[in-house]
Amino acid sequence: MRTLFQAIAAKPVGAKPLSRAALLRALLGGSCSILILLLLGKWSQHIWIMAPFGASCVLLFAVSQSPLAQPRNVLLGHLLTTFIGLCLLKLFGSDAWCIALAVGLSIVAMQLLHCVHPPAGANPLLILMTASQVDYGWDFLLFPVLTGALTLLLIAYVVNNVGSDAAWPNPPSPNPPSPNH
Repeated sequence: MRTLFQAIAAKPVGAKPLSRAALLRALLGGSCSILILLLLGKWSQHIWIMAPFGASCVLLFAVSQSPLAQPRNVLLGHLLTTFIGLCLLKLFGSDAWCIALAVGLSIVAMQLLHCVHPPAGANPLLILMTASQVDYGWDFLLFPVLTGALTLLLIAYVVNNVGSDAAWPNPPSPNPPSPNH
């Protein structure tokens, strides 16, 4: 237990000081992304935002070079896990076992398809835990999931490439990592 607390308190190995530009990009990227999604929703009368997008912003603007923050992972991760959540809801309802299974299936599916995006793991939770208050249809895949994720990616492309030495997205790898990584 002591080792756990020491690990929590320790500064990460190899952590480098952040530049003001990187911090400003994170502030502007995250804030603008959420504001734009909210405004598009108000303007269009469609939902463009969901809570997991806040966590996606953390990856897109704080650790944009991470494999977990690449366009394939963001888009496919959100679409895949939402589809799994909707399928389980339609087939089995929203019992506790179904919620747990949906998250487990989502993790495995993202691993198998090489599109792991941790914030997307919350999508089945969102759908199944709020199903008694929200009538989820298949159109949830379009609004907010597809439209919102694409909007985040467009904003990330602009924010992460303006005044930055590191290009985003990362160049594609010739060999995708194995599902265990």
